[in-house]
Amino acid sequence: MKTYNSNTAWKQLNNLLPKEFQITDEQLPLEETWDWNGNKIHLDRYPNPTSEYRIFLHHGVGTNGRQLNMIFGHKMAELGYDVVAIDNLGYGMTEVNQKDITYDDWVHCFADFVNAETKRDYKKPILYGLSAGGMICYNSSCFMNEIHGIIGMCFLKNDDKTVGKQTAKYGSTNWFMFPMMNLLKKIGFKRFSIPMKAVSKMNYLTNHPEALKIFMKDKASAAANVQLQFLYEYMNYKLPIPVNEFDKCPILLTQPDKDKWTPLELSKISMKGIKAPYTVKILEDGGHYPMEEKSLNQLIKYADEFVKSLK
Repeated sequence: MKTYNSNTAWKQLNNLLPKEFQITDEQLPLEETWDWNGNKIHLDRYPNPTSEYRIFLHHGVGTNGRQLNMIFGHKMAELGYDVVAIDNLGYGMTEVNQKDITYDDWVHCFADFVNAETKRDYKKPILYGLSAGGMICYNSSCFMNEIHGIIGMCFLKNDDKTVGKQTAKYGSTNWFMFPMMNLLKKIGFKRFSIPMKAVSKMNYLTNHPEALKIFMKDKASAAANVQLQFLYEYMNYKLPIPVNEFDKCPILLTQPDKDKWTPLELSKISMKGIKAPYTVKILEDGGHYPMEEKSLNQLIKYADEFVKSLK
């Protein structure tokens, strides 16, 4: 099993976080794998047999499960929640044994995992997604047997032209790039590998300059490659349940107010008309991947209040 012992990036990033958020050796999560279609899906787990809720963490396209546990998971575990972070296909320490990787695989892998965990050891499932992980949580929840709440750092409907244009690195060329990508996908280049940072605004991943340099060199997160078919589907995915029909559970948006990549306006566009109870909380001073002490403390506070409100 690949573990985060082999990854120096998370340790370097951990040292740059506010002192109270730095994971010590005694606070390290348990590392496990879960088999999904022959892939060894890596898990970072904080088990708590007495918790009523299990919080499932899903990263975005520039982060991984360990990086989510650093700013969110281990602090929620300290509050008494059962927490598990997943590394989806191509990210973190997950070992991929399939040739094709699509965005739909990400959606169903996460949904299958939450369903399996809830059946194996029942706790009320709550989802947390950072960046693209927010909409992964939404999309995956449409295929979950039970869901009690979703917390997201942003919710992006990437097939919306405004959202797609503002989040892509060269958004003004989307009108040309998408048809070209679709053509290349159809003529045999669907597995062509593309650095995610080459097509996205990964330079806005965090507002911490030193941390950004570490992220951009980390093959397990911001320097990961994705297949052309994954990228095309990610930018064109149709919601399994339209927002005006989605009423499976309450949703909390925890929006960093200094997010240069996905500002609040884009989530407003994407979630306009949402049927489910929907609350927005602003994380003061926070960047896209928040590392600022005030924003991180607010994230934990708002998330804890949200889960307690579900009772």
